[in-house]
Amino acid sequence: MQRDISLKGYRDHLLGTVGIWSIGVVMALWICYLGVWSADYYGSLPGSRRGVISSLAFKDDYLELASFLIVWGLSFLFLIVLYILKPHLRNFFRVQTLPAKGHYVCVVRPVHEVKLVSEKTNLLQEAINRITEKLSMVMSQDKSYTTCPVERTSEGRIYFTYQCTRYVFDDQIGQYAPFDFDLGSINSGLLSQVNGLSAADALYRSELVGPNFIQVEVPGVFMAFVRELVSFFYIYQFIFLWAFYFYAYYQVGLVDTGVILISATIKVFLRMGSEKRLKRMAEQEEMVNVKRDGQWIETSTKGLVPGDVIEVVTGSHMSCDCILLSGNAIMDESSLTGEPLPIRKFPLRLDDGHYDPEGAGKMSTLYAGTIVSQVQPILHAADQLESDRVLALVNHTGTLSDKGRLIRKILFPNPISFIFNEQMRIVVFILVMYSVFVMAMAAYLYKGNNVAIVFYGVFAIAQLLSPLLPAAMVIGQSIAAARLRKKQIFCVDPQRIMIAGKVQIFCFDKTGTLTKEGLEYYGGQCIDSQSGTFNKFQSDLGYNDMLFQKAVASCHAVTDLNGQLIGNPVDIEQFRASKSTIDPTPKYLDAIIPADSAKHGVLHVVRRFEFVHARASMSVAILDEATGKLHVFVKGSFERIKQISNNASVPADYDSTCAGLAREGCYVLSIAHKELDIPLEDIKDLTQDELEGDCDLLGLLVFKNMLKEDTESAIGELKGGSTRTVMITGDTALTGVYIARQCGMVPPNNRVLLGDCKTTMDDVKWTDVDTMEPVSDIAPYLAELGPDGYPATELALTGTAFDRLNNTGAIDSILFHTRVFARMKPVHKVECIELHMKYGITAMCGDGGNDCGALRAAHVGIALSDAEASIVSPFSSANRSIYSCVELLIQSRAGLATSFANFAALICYGQIMSGM
Repeated sequence: MQRDISLKGYRDHLLGTVGIWSIGVVMALWICYLGVWSADYYGSLPGSRRGVISSLAFKDDYLELASFLIVWGLSFLFLIVLYILKPHLRNFFRVQTLPAKGHYVCVVRPVHEVKLVSEKTNLLQEAINRITEKLSMVMSQDKSYTTCPVERTSEGRIYFTYQCTRYVFDDQIGQYAPFDFDLGSINSGLLSQVNGLSAADALYRSELVGPNFIQVEVPGVFMAFVRELVSFFYIYQFIFLWAFYFYAYYQVGLVDTGVILISATIKVFLRMGSEKRLKRMAEQEEMVNVKRDGQWIETSTKGLVPGDVIEVVTGSHMSCDCILLSGNAIMDESSLTGEPLPIRKFPLRLDDGHYDPEGAGKMSTLYAGTIVSQVQPILHAADQLESDRVLALVNHTGTLSDKGRLIRKILFPNPISFIFNEQMRIVVFILVMYSVFVMAMAAYLYKGNNVAIVFYGVFAIAQLLSPLLPAAMVIGQSIAAARLRKKQIFCVDPQRIMIAGKVQIFCFDKTGTLTKEGLEYYGGQCIDSQSGTFNKFQSDLGYNDMLFQKAVASCHAVTDLNGQLIGNPVDIEQFRASKSTIDPTPKYLDAIIPADSAKHGVLHVVRRFEFVHARASMSVAILDEATGKLHVFVKGSFERIKQISNNASVPADYDSTCAGLAREGCYVLSIAHKELDIPLEDIKDLTQDELEGDCDLLGLLVFKNMLKEDTESAIGELKGGSTRTVMITGDTALTGVYIARQCGMVPPNNRVLLGDCKTTMDDVKWTDVDTMEPVSDIAPYLAELGPDGYPATELALTGTAFDRLNNTGAIDSILFHTRVFARMKPVHKVECIELHMKYGITAMCGDGGNDCGALRAAHVGIALSDAEASIVSPFSSANRSIYSCVELLIQSRAGLATSFANFAALICYGQIMSGM
């Protein structure tokens, strides 16, 4: 059980049930009594009293007004007390007992408010915050109280469901706890579970983890209005507007009521629409083949539990996180991660390697919420499980899956405290003080007339703290949400719209976001094996070395899906450059059929290590059918391949050549090679390091990264709107700087200094990217201003330098001088976003994939995804242009300005009316 959760048990009792219903009846009668006094004031009571004003008060106006005030005041107090006690009220009329013996369990947990921006506060703000915290404790707002009914499984286990997660009573520890099953983290151990579970084991696990189904409750229209109208502000509005109705001010009261109801209706239907979209994403159920007791049976995905082995078929929707045991799969992850292109997944290897779901293991993980585009069984493999079915091991179900955790955060978010909320408390405090002053003035002016003093004070407070204030804040947000939807920008968290209106920093991924999704093959530059120098750059692959041609044709993870190439965009463009085709029925992992113009034979891929960000490389072992030789090709970043290649094979001008290409905006990869002289069957015993070791550098593989047509104008509009733009990319720093200059992120005449270091233990060295001259001290450059009054020097950092500066704390002083963060791993992107979030409202725009963590971490995340609603971030845009970021800021700022203007207008109106 989570440490911050406490549980209390309760049992029903007949007297308690009578008591709670009595409170409801008394409240209804009290409101009716209030209505009777109001009707009597206008002489509208039925029967003999019709037409007689103040008949209940014996036609005494003073007594009528005083009686109404007493009834009205008591009603107000009664409602406020009920609101304060609302979380505890029902359980107060139950008998408290141990959680294990109760019919209900009350889950109590602290409410952790998320403060988006921690600005410096003054003494008044600090004092008001302390008062607010005390009031929250008194009104039970500092903790959440959720009462859950206790249920029993078919085997008699008691449990309750809290936030879509089952908590089962554990006899060993004597308390309720959520259960999960650790299937292990070693490949061989996971593959040993290929025979699945027995029916008894599956039933046992099902009772502990519950059904593999996230049920999202969307209330009907009536209950949705009830849920909306029981908040504090509606109670405040209700009681003050009743005073309007009573004291001949009903015309204004009717108008205000209409506005409040319209506002509430808009909020209700917006919230219901958002919940229905989330329900469609969350609730998935279909039939699946699962292995139980050694036999394949068909069952509902709701019955899956950790440890089940299922058959993955084309077109199915994954309802849980699974580990691919055998076969290849092409997955559409757009609705989960925003990744626009299908992803190829590979099975675990038959070794004792470590399965890391956050690292290289992602390539073997099928995530809940994704769609299977195609599957391919593996019948012959050296180091993988062979089967005529594509098999997957169920790892996490329900809210424990990656998708389930995201949905749970959306359904049950921590309250967000925007800086406006902090400042609004000061405004409310000032208005309350002014209300006290108005009451004092009323007491002075209406000496002796207590009824007049109270009525004047009530009306003054109602004008100063207008019941329309909450409605004023909703209108702008609602209109902004509707306009964004017309622009195909979808939102799963509407309260983020107002936050987006205050975005000060916008961070962008590069590839697929600022630049086009696909790269263009630019050429290759091989190394002469005799002289150890670079040959001439060749834009036509056919003019390159034969080994290089074989590497380009085979060193990738591309597959063919009904005539469409699937894989990493770089791999796809590389494979197209080779003009080869893929054999649909390979003898080994893959078979590459060369183009007619090629001079090599069919290449059989017998071993493959997929690309992982931690290594920045991938490798394949291929069998050349024409020669019978085994070759190893390693492809990766030019820095990484240099590290693992034999020093003698690296040309002296290697770094300068790569830097020159990167400076021209090229995407540069390197390829290394070695020939294996071992039997084919022994290749499965080699580790990745053994396979990739002792290679010779073969050459450079170069692509062009083209800017999207509208990126430059969109960046210009963002900068014109006082928004700082930043690039966070996994590409090289020089390519990032080139693109930043092209799109206007870096002004054309500004100097750019690049910070880099070999390891995180070394000092950061600075270099001018244009002259490649070292810079010993960057302070004078940063102090230099250009003609426009802004710094004339921008900084760029590599991932290693970023790590070093972040670890030493030196990053803060140069953060807002740094425009390009390059060679950033996914974890670096999250850290970079969090650093910017300390200083301002920060947005992140990416196309999914390795941007997911940063999109979730940012105050405002927008995924450029074809899916209508991507749960990877609060916003998603079907229009894959960064103009979506401009539209988001325009509409959010307009909504925020509208809300602020309405708020200010109502306060000014209240001040004028309170003095009349």
